[in-house]
Amino acid sequence: MQVRIESLAAGGAGIAKKDGKVYFVTGGLPGDVLDIKVVKDRGSFAEAVINEIIEPSEQRVEALCPVFNQCGGCQLQNLKYEAQLSQKENILRETLRRIGGFNSINIEPIKASPEYYGYRNRVTLSAFFYSGMWHIGYNQKRSNRKVKIQGCPVSDGLIEAAVGRLSEVLSSISDPTYSLDKVHISSNGLKPYITLATKRGRRADSLNVLIKHLKRYEETERVSVLGQNEIEFIYESAGFKFLSRPSVFAQANYSVNLAMVETVVEWAGSGGSDRVLDLYCGTGNFSLPLSRNALSVDAVEINRSAVNLAKRSAQLNKIDNIRFHVSPSSHYIQELDKNNNNFDTVVLDPPREGAKDSLEGIVKISPGKIIYISCDPATLARDLKSLAGLGYELGAVRPFDMFPETSHIESVSTLTKI
Repeated sequence: MQVRIESLAAGGAGIAKKDGKVYFVTGGLPGDVLDIKVVKDRGSFAEAVINEIIEPSEQRVEALCPVFNQCGGCQLQNLKYEAQLSQKENILRETLRRIGGFNSINIEPIKASPEYYGYRNRVTLSAFFYSGMWHIGYNQKRSNRKVKIQGCPVSDGLIEAAVGRLSEVLSSISDPTYSLDKVHISSNGLKPYITLATKRGRRADSLNVLIKHLKRYEETERVSVLGQNEIEFIYESAGFKFLSRPSVFAQANYSVNLAMVETVVEWAGSGGSDRVLDLYCGTGNFSLPLSRNALSVDAVEINRSAVNLAKRSAQLNKIDNIRFHVSPSSHYIQELDKNNNNFDTVVLDPPREGAKDSLEGIVKISPGKIIYISCDPATLARDLKSLAGLGYELGAVRPFDMFPETSHIESVSTLTKI
C-alpha cells in the first residue's frame, strides 16, 4: 500500500491517512512517500512498517549512530533538526487539543538545544551476556532485547569515551553468571563518573575486581558500585553548585535544563515574600534557584538519596530557607490539606505518569499560581484539563527540546487561580 507521511505522532511514528483510516508507520518521516505493510489493524487505525521508500522526504538525513535502526534510544536521527523542532511543537499542540480540549492555547516556540549531538550528560546502560562475552547497550526498538554499543553520539565526549572503554573491558569477561546488571554514567563537563549496579541479590563487592581494572584507565577511573560508597560529584547550574551521583536522577542536558530553570524562576516571580511548594523536587534542581526570590521553599521528594543530596547542596550554597521532606508528593499534599497550610506558588515536576493523585490536594490549598514541568504531553494534557476544571486558567506553555534526536518533549506550563 502506498501512502504519504503527513506528520509525526507522539513516540515518533509517521502519520499517514488513506481511505478514512489513519496509519502509524514506524520510521516514516513527514514528506515520505512509502510502500507500507500493516502489522496491526485496530479498526479506525493501523500500525505499519516500511516496505520501501518510494520517494524520500526532503527532511531526511543520514543518522550518525551505526545502530540507529536497531536501538530504541533515538527515533529521529534521520530527520533534520529544524524539522524535529517543528514536529515536536505540533505534537504538543495536537495532544493538548485532543486530550486536554485546549483548542486555543498559547504554545510558545520550542527552545532548541544548543547541541543536538553530544549533549547528554547522563546515561543508564544495561549489561548483558551474548556470544561468549559481556556487552553494554540499550533496548532494541519495541523490545526488551538488547543492542550492544561501543559509543553513543548523543552523549557528551566524556561519556562517549567511557562507554568505549567499558565496552572494551567488559568484552574480556567470559563468565555468563557475572553479577553486573546496570551501568550509570554521568558527566559534569569535566570528568565522567561511573556507578556499576549488581544483579538483585548479588553482593556489591562481587564487582571489586572489575572496579580495580577500570580504575587503570583515565576514562573509567572514577568508578564505584551502587551500595558501596558510591562516588559523588559537583556540577554547576543557574549559579548554584549541586551534589549528585550517577545513579540518582538528574536532567540529562545541562544547557536546556538551565533554560527551563530560568523559565520556572521567571514565572514564579520575584516578590521575596512568597511561600513556594516544590513537589517531586529530586535533588533540588528547581528548589535551590527558587529559594533566591522566595520567603521560603518546601521541597518534597520520595527518593531519600535525592533529598539527602539536595540538603547538602543547599548547605554548600549557604541556603537556609528551604525545608526538605521525604514523602510521596500525593501523600504530603493531602497532609497539608488537613493542616490547612497555604502556599502562594506550587511547582511540580512529576515523572512520566504525571501528577493525577496530587491535583485535588494542590487545588485545596489554593495557590495563586501553579507551574507544571512535564516530560510527557499526554499526561500533561490530562492533568491540565483536570486543573482547568478545578478553577485554574492555563496561561503560557513553553516547550523545550531536552532530548534532540528523540521523540521526547519537555515543557513548562503556568496556571493561575480564577
